[in-house]
Amino acid sequence: MQVGLIGVGKMGGGILRRWKKAGHEVIAYDPNPEAATVITDAGGTPSASVAELVQSMTTPRIIWLMVPAGEAVAETIQELAKQLDPGDTVIDGGNSQFQNSLQYSERLAKRDIHFIDAGVSGGVVGEETGYALMVGADAQHLASVQTLFDDLAAKDAFAHVGPVGAGHYVKMIHNAVEYGMMQSIGEGFDLLKNGSYDNLDLEKIAKLWSKGTIVRSFLIELAHKALANDKDLADIAGYVDDNGEGRWSVKEAVDNAVPFSVNTAALYARFESRLPDTFSAKLIAALRNEFGGHGVKKK
Repeated sequence: MQVGLIGVGKMGGGILRRWKKAGHEVIAYDPNPEAATVITDAGGTPSASVAELVQSMTTPRIIWLMVPAGEAVAETIQELAKQLDPGDTVIDGGNSQFQNSLQYSERLAKRDIHFIDAGVSGGVVGEETGYALMVGADAQHLASVQTLFDDLAAKDAFAHVGPVGAGHYVKMIHNAVEYGMMQSIGEGFDLLKNGSYDNLDLEKIAKLWSKGTIVRSFLIELAHKALANDKDLADIAGYVDDNGEGRWSVKEAVDNAVPFSVNTAALYARFESRLPDTFSAKLIAALRNEFGGHGVKKK
């Protein structure tokens, strides 16, 4: 099957190579000048622009987006809306906000262009092991491109979760849960390192926990890998970024009055990681000094 791919970063590049191994014809574009080499090395056909990619494809076209959520997706959708033909299909495989996906679908539908939103999980190792795919689509439109999803998915790791928007909705909440799980793991190992017993072998513990315990998981396996590479994580700063999904999920929980305490706390912990000397901490220290005479550390 012929497919156009826009965006060949870490995830997009893996998707490209997995499709090529499955025998698909992939025409790809990425604004990064180095991307042409990545595309060519994988056996794909590079395009110099979105317009060139569209023009080089046969109809009905299938275009898969793997670009950062937000402005980049909106601009690409806008450009495609002007160039694609009725019956073409656009699949957004990034982490777009689900409300935005509904808007993209409505915009493209005005020109009879189909839209599918696909939440993709599995990280960079998904290229080898396969990805987990959470897809929102009209069933009829999905059937026409199903083989592309089948060749990306790990065993039993594809689900048509609902209509357009549902794929990115499920992926949004998946990523919020991921925040909570990672926060729990991080705090647990912090206590192992700084609790009652000195010099516990954290790598050995992580390996043990990944081999049969109740908390065994891919994240614990990755914790073991990270600790095996650097037992003290000395070369890693404690700054934790967020890509939006946690914030969107917390807002969704508030809007629907759904308790979401663990994942909300995990999001706030990420904010705190970027502020090593917060004003709130200064004020708390000052209050303790004022009411109890507790000492404060001077800078």
